[in-house]
Amino acid sequence: MPRLPDIVAIRPRILFVGINPGARSGKLGHHFAGKGNPFWRLLHAAGLTPEVIPAVEDHRLAEYGYALTNLAARPTRSAAELKKTELVRGRRELLAKIEAMQPRVVALVGITLYPLVVERGTMPGPGPKPERLARARLFVVPNPSGLNASFPGFESKLVWFEQLATFAGLRS
Repeated sequence: MPRLPDIVAIRPRILFVGINPGARSGKLGHHFAGKGNPFWRLLHAAGLTPEVIPAVEDHRLAEYGYALTNLAARPTRSAAELKKTELVRGRRELLAKIEAMQPRVVALVGITLYPLVVERGTMPGPGPKPERLARARLFVVPNPSGLNASFPGFESKLVWFEQLATFAGLRS
């Protein structure tokens, strides 16, 4: 499967970081393209985008001042398939991307990313975090996948995307 290109913006308001593309995203060549993955609807419902962006138009995130990347670029059916070396290399590359892009906020999309990115043993819940990554403030939202049993349903995820919008100063 081909690797998905990053969506890049200069000094983005928010840099969204996923763990890695799913198999369907890899097959289609677009981020968060899985059937039933509500990422794009969550962005809109939280007021982060004025419309629902179709996954096939994921490049349009940059129009709204956002960027998107993944800790590991290789698409898999499950993040459990990723090798430790991929994650270590991905963290190093992510920190370089953050340094280069200079986002205001880094939004980790999935709580399992937090210990991988900040190198902490614990996996706290979603919300703002005290660490900064290359001067960018850090926020964690739940993984939007419908398979996320810890945050079942659209509403349980939406509250955190709304808090992200407030944290980033994009809604009051």
